[in-house]
Amino acid sequence: MPAGLYDGVVSAEDHRNEPSRTIAPLVPVDIEHELAVVEQHFAGSAALTSAASVAPELHTADLLVCDELDFGAMAAAQRAGVPVVVVAVIASGALVRPGRLAAPLDRLRDELGLAELIRLHGDLFVVPFAPPMRDPLFPAPADTVWMRPAIGAAPRPDGSIVATLGTEFNTESGDLFDRILSALGSVDAPSVLAVGRDLDPARFSARREHVRVEQFVDLDALAARASVVVHHGGSGLFLSSVLGGAPQVVLPMGADQPFTARRVEGLGVGRALDAETASADDIAGAVASARADRALRTRTGALRLMTTRLPEPADVVDRIETALGSGRLR
Repeated sequence: MPAGLYDGVVSAEDHRNEPSRTIAPLVPVDIEHELAVVEQHFAGSAALTSAASVAPELHTADLLVCDELDFGAMAAAQRAGVPVVVVAVIASGALVRPGRLAAPLDRLRDELGLAELIRLHGDLFVVPFAPPMRDPLFPAPADTVWMRPAIGAAPRPDGSIVATLGTEFNTESGDLFDRILSALGSVDAPSVLAVGRDLDPARFSARREHVRVEQFVDLDALAARASVVVHHGGSGLFLSSVLGGAPQVVLPMGADQPFTARRVEGLGVGRALDAETASADDIAGAVASARADRALRTRTGALRLMTTRLPEPADVVDRIETALGSGRLR
């Protein structure tokens, strides 16, 4: 999931530029709550704010490109008669559910004075993930345009381990960082844990020499060398791990992460643990098992190959421009 996706849901102020030693308690995964956030926030107050911000720019626009949770921008563009390209940001596709969004989007349509139904997938829906990464219970539209994401270095595993809890849930993770560090300390492999810009690495002073803690790392580069990636289940980390050819150990905490964890296990490219209850030994065991399981890496490699063979971004742009020129995009 993109950084900033839940901005304003927990707090109106963004303190993420202020390194801290404070981490809020970890709460159990609540899928119903995550779906309600999409319905009540992204299709509610956030949508109204987005529509108001975007509307003045649409008078001279030929096209609007937005992500799949920016319902306000979609609605504003429809009202202005501007074609819309929606780009997927949820790899599993399980967080944006048309059936549950029908009523909230009807209310949004009424508030914005839009006569027609809001088109959830715009005039063109672009997905920069391999088709199998999407949950089959939530299929993409038949006319979806699949696009190859940016591809980094080819996998060259060196036995290392990289771990992160992203940039949103890192400060709501309780003692999970400490459990991960303890687990990495017990595995004989060079390891790095990225804690994010809003946490002070000095907070995690008790660690082994082969484990280091950083605010930032080049996750794409490290995933290409890793024997396993330990992460929270964000769509971006799911994709980075696949492109790096690395098996995954996923500890989901919220948002789309539980759905990512299901796809990781369903595709056989990693293992999922309960972030609330998994002990350091459980995490270490999952990491060791993933590192030793050649089938996980083989399946990850096959998924990576499928991803690299998707249409080039330039080809997708050409398709959009052609459709605009011919009037096929509304």
